[in-house]
Amino acid sequence: EYQAKRDRFCGALVKAGLPPCVPQGAYYVLADVSRLPGETGKARALYLLDKTGVAGVPGEAFFSGAEGHKFIRFCFAKTESDLETACNRIEQLG
Repeated sequence: EYQAKRDRFCGALVKAGLPPCVPQGAYYVLADVSRLPGETGKARALYLLDKTGVAGVPGEAFFSGAEGHKFIRFCFAKTESDLETACNRIEQLG
């Protein structure tokens, strides 16, 4: 079930031009959001939230180095309905 959710969500990220780091055994995914406006992961996460209504956690919360600003972490352990809505909204960025 989680693998199907992961694949659906990662597919939406690819369509949006936000390449995912596809996890092998987790219920979250990191996406490269460096193409979005903003200098920090927080700024990019807020931009994404404003444009799509989909929330993610800035990468700086997980990386101590400068790489964190390029990523947002998303949880895909959601209901089918919520996940489909999120995927449709994210795909609109593509």
